[in-house]
Amino acid sequence: MRSKESEAISRTRRARREDLIAAAIRVISRDGYRAASLDRIAQEAGTSKGTALYHFSSKEELYGAVVTRLYEAGAAFMAERLRTASTPTEKLRAYLDSNLRFITLNPAHVGATQRILENSDAIQTIQLDDAAAPLRRLLESGQDSGEFGVFDPEVTALSIRSVIDVAAFYFLRHPELDLDHYIGEAVALFLRSVRPAPATPASTAPTIDSEDAS
Repeated sequence: MRSKESEAISRTRRARREDLIAAAIRVISRDGYRAASLDRIAQEAGTSKGTALYHFSSKEELYGAVVTRLYEAGAAFMAERLRTASTPTEKLRAYLDSNLRFITLNPAHVGATQRILENSDAIQTIQLDDAAAPLRRLLESGQDSGEFGVFDPEVTALSIRSVIDVAAFYFLRHPELDLDHYIGEAVALFLRSVRPAPATPASTAPTIDSEDAS
C-alpha cells in the first residue's frame, strides 16, 4: 500500500506537470512558438528549467503533452454530450456541435496546439487516434439503419473533419465571428448531406398503346 507521503509526492508531481503544460499554452499563445523556450515556460510556471526537465525530458516532450492533453480534453467534452444522443442523426449533431464548441471554449489551448503541430516535426511521432475513424463508424451505422442515405462514409468523415480543423484556425483569426451562427450552419449542412435522397415520383406521362401506335 502506498504511503500518504508517496501519494502526496505523486499529487505534487502531477500538479507541477499541469502547471508546466498550462504555462506552455500561455507562452505559445501570447509570445509565439519560436519564443517559447523551456526557460521562458519554466519562468511562466514559477519554477526553474531544471525542474521542468525533471518532469519532461525535453521541450518536445512538453509540447507533446500539450497536444495530447487537448485531444484528451476534447474527447471527454464530446463523450459527455454524445452520451445523451440515441439516434445516428442525434449523434452526428452532437459530434459536430461539441467539436466546434470545444474549440470556442479553449482558444488558447487550441491555438498553442496548432502552432506546435505546424512547427514541430517531433510531435508527429505522438500516437493519436485516427479522428475520422469513430466518425466513419457513426456514419456507417446510420446507413445500416436506413436513417442516412447513400454516400461514401470515408469521404464524408474526412470532409467533416476538414471543416472542424479549418474552423479551429478560422475562429481564432476572426474573433468577431458569430460563432453560434457558424456552428449552426455547419451542423445543418452536414445533416442535410447525410439524409436519404427523396423518392423519385412515378412518371405521369401517358402510355402509348401498341394499337394506337399503329
